[in-house]
Amino acid sequence: MDADKLNELLGPTFTAISPDVSTALNALDLKPDAAILDVGTGVGSFAIHMALRGFDVLTGEPATDTSHYAGQAWAENAEKAGVRDKIRFEPFDAGTMPFASGSFDAVFFFGVLHHVNDELRAAVFKEAVRVSKKSGAVVFFEPKEETIRMVREQDPAHPDPADPSIYAQHQPVTESKVSGSIMDIYTYRVAV
Repeated sequence: MDADKLNELLGPTFTAISPDVSTALNALDLKPDAAILDVGTGVGSFAIHMALRGFDVLTGEPATDTSHYAGQAWAENAEKAGVRDKIRFEPFDAGTMPFASGSFDAVFFFGVLHHVNDELRAAVFKEAVRVSKKSGAVVFFEPKEETIRMVREQDPAHPDPADPSIYAQHQPVTESKVSGSIMDIYTYRVAV
């Protein structure tokens, strides 16, 4: 499906995140059968991007999340994009994930960490590393300042971006950071 059709079906936000998703995925060079976890489903944009690239994706958010970002029509959006069969949803809490250690080649948080309470972020980071395979990746996309300003036009109480590197201390990871078009992309490779 071409970008114009996806923009028409899923809206301009879906298209706006495309360059940053591509930047991260090009750097990761994931194998086609990579085990992918998308933390924080929302409208499903990130999971749909991954599925359109051929990946099977497990996505989820807490069943108790009542924010206006959670519980969105991700399945309907995935159906529109023709990838519903490539995405599986499972409710879970990012601070205590119900997955075995070393389950995923890549764990993605697209615009999620800054919505997690400050006191829980270290546990979320640690869990992401735990469920990642050795030499796997944990990737956080956090909004750039200009992106936050635009978001706050519609959501004045939107939280400030988070800096995942604060929570990487004492974890067996190496960090790289890239400035995307609308997000800062923090990639952590889990040490072998």
